[in-house]
Amino acid sequence: MKRLALLISTLALLAPMSALASSPAQHFTENITGGVLPCPDNVYTITSGTIETVLHETVAASGNTSFTVTEVPRYVFLEDAAGNVYSLTGAIWFGGASNSNTGTELITATHMLQIVKRGGGVADSIRLVERFRNGELISFDLGSCLP
Repeated sequence: MKRLALLISTLALLAPMSALASSPAQHFTENITGGVLPCPDNVYTITSGTIETVLHETVAASGNTSFTVTEVPRYVFLEDAAGNVYSLTGAIWFGGASNSNTGTELITATHMLQIVKRGGGVADSIRLVERFRNGELISFDLGSCLP
């Protein structure tokens, strides 16, 4: 249910962007220092780094819409309660399309992030694939942490 709320809130943020129809890609950078990634065996605090986001939206002459968003961590370092330092690698991608004639919509999201130990080796991961189609959410969570 928490993931559905995240997906719906993301869609609500993107809805006003229809004025950007077929515009060039938009680029954003956000400092995520101070964020927390809770995992079953560890809680990681983000000590530095940013998330770079690229967003593109298209509206066809027919009224059909599509969008794509890619988020990549840049120089993100984390620390656990014992003071061990980790880095965050991977990416989050989501995109979707809607058909103005049929009213159908499809949104897909992939969250593939790894928390890597200093010196190598994956300590934890976020590996989540979601598909939201016409009001139905299908989700596959294969990681050790929640997004």
